[in-house]
Amino acid sequence: MFTRPIILLANGRFPTHPIPLTILDSAGTVICTDGSADTLLNLDRTPHVIIGDFDSTKLKKHEFKGLWIPAPEQNKTDLQKTLEWCLINDLNDVVVLGAMGKREDHSMGNLHLLAEFSQKMNIHFVTDYSCIYCLKNKRSFSSSKGQFISIVAVEPINSISTVGLKYPLNQEPLPPECNGISNEAEGDEFTIDTSGPIWLFINHMNDS
Repeated sequence: MFTRPIILLANGRFPTHPIPLTILDSAGTVICTDGSADTLLNLDRTPHVIIGDFDSTKLKKHEFKGLWIPAPEQNKTDLQKTLEWCLINDLNDVVVLGAMGKREDHSMGNLHLLAEFSQKMNIHFVTDYSCIYCLKNKRSFSSSKGQFISIVAVEPINSISTVGLKYPLNQEPLPPECNGISNEAEGDEFTIDTSGPIWLFINHMNDS
């Protein structure tokens, strides 16, 4: 019953950059945490699913024609509950918008949710500034020459190697406090091979 691609809109900063807005426009199904539904409706866009404890939305259930999923568990965030619901319903390939850009504590918590759920599903965040992934082992990504690429260790990394970046790493350790910020892609693809989980920030090109 859910048309792909699946886009999850969290209640952080609503996107204004063309890249996340294009992703939102192309969504087959838009799933909102409760507070983000108000923002979407105010822009004359209608979500297909709303999930949460409904403490952040002014919307009334009788006003909404889509799927309304109560998730009252107070020990989990709405984004966490929504991702768990996606897994239960075999929605294993999602792009999350609005996960960053407001409260720093929420943004940090959401990055750790990305680390957790990247082990269970195909997921990444898209913001006004970058596409954010969490990965372990070997993976390649498309890029453009000169595109800024940042790598941040989730936990101390014993060995990480890169191919296709201006400042390569060759089976080197990478502690969380190490500065892996603002590396650059040398061409249309780069590869990372890491023994432990990292956050990868692929920054949008300025002319995008």
